[in-house]
Amino acid sequence: MPRGAWIPLVLVVAATSCGGGGTLSKKELQKQAEAVQSFAAEGALVAQGAQQGRTTDTFVRVHTEYLAKAARKVESELGSKHASEGLDRKREEATKLASLVAQDLDRLQRDPGDRALAARLRLALAKNAAAAEELAK
Repeated sequence: MPRGAWIPLVLVVAATSCGGGGTLSKKELQKQAEAVQSFAAEGALVAQGAQQGRTTDTFVRVHTEYLAKAARKVESELGSKHASEGLDRKREEATKLASLVAQDLDRLQRDPGDRALAARLRLALAKNAAAAEELAK
């Protein structure tokens, strides 16, 4: 992939690098859910490449490690925030999705050459990307 393809991910990470604690605003929740969606969608693309044998194991390991760390950071930030009753359910869902995405990325990182695993994780990550996109609405 060309270098410029990864710039949007860097921008998403920078946009979600807020401090812990405090009260979660609707806009902040939306940005965090969008970040989870981005990490999951990108992870699904990496898993697809692994499934099809189009990526090296090293690339898969390094990139999924980076994405998993970013997803864990969002999970941590969401978990440390308070939300109004109307947003708390969505905050909890986004936190859970961030955790699931990080776990799936960790699994792919540990065994990047397992094409069957990559196929299953591609589907799971795509499903979680869609769920996070819905939360961001």
